[in-house]
Amino acid sequence: MTKRSSELTITLEGVDVEFGSGFPGAHLALRGVDLTLEVAGCLAVIGPTGAGKTTLLEVAAGLLAPTRGDVRLSMGDSVSDSPLRSSAGLVYQFPELQFFEDTVYEDVAFGPRRMGLDESEVSARVADALERSGLSPDAFEGRDLTTLSAGEKRRAAIAGILALERPFLLLDEPTAGLDPATRECVVDLLLSESEARGVALVSHDLELVDRVATRTVVMNEGSIAVDDETSRVLSDVAGLEALGLAPPVEYALLSLVRERAPAEARRVRRALFDARVADANT
Repeated sequence: MTKRSSELTITLEGVDVEFGSGFPGAHLALRGVDLTLEVAGCLAVIGPTGAGKTTLLEVAAGLLAPTRGDVRLSMGDSVSDSPLRSSAGLVYQFPELQFFEDTVYEDVAFGPRRMGLDESEVSARVADALERSGLSPDAFEGRDLTTLSAGEKRRAAIAGILALERPFLLLDEPTAGLDPATRECVVDLLLSESEARGVALVSHDLELVDRVATRTVVMNEGSIAVDDETSRVLSDVAGLEALGLAPPVEYALLSLVRERAPAEARRVRRALFDARVADANT
């Protein structure tokens, strides 16, 4: 697994992305975005549909050039010579859009082979990436991709990016439509990978955001409205609801207690904290 360098960053400065520029109906998907992604912890990007979240990930991954502004990969105070695309891997919400081959092994091996690695290294990377994604190599390497469930496809797509051993892992709605068991596998994977690389994810699932993200960005109409610690962002229940986002149950409950019985807020907050610790230790 790649060792973390806390000095490596992806920086966006004054980034605009305009679709259909110069034509009727042109749309500004990102407006003056300033953002830094570090190889440390997990960043969540939340906001209403159409806020520019996926576009932001595509720019950060080097897959979409900004109309205006600057995107760079830096090591400390120096701009890195490495192409952005070779440092960040993006897993889309619909994994079948990024499959290149017929079987799980061949698809996960596609990227490492394109890097020019010898076959023994390719094989080792495929096995490791599948294991980290919660897919047994013995059971899945020979599987036809069309026979996989939605959750298995999602994890196979993640494995294909992990096999590249890039320092940044970007994911668009990684748990959307998954059953509870598969969702827990993805949660474990995100927590594990964020110890070794920078992880950024887009999600409408604020329960997931609460569990895995240390920092959260709120986007609205193509701009960053808030960039703060996750607990502080999720505590603004009224602000989240104004954007059509459903806050985690415990944050909504605590907000209601603060409003209706302020004297009980401290006791309720402590009880919720104790419950979370007990759940984490189960």
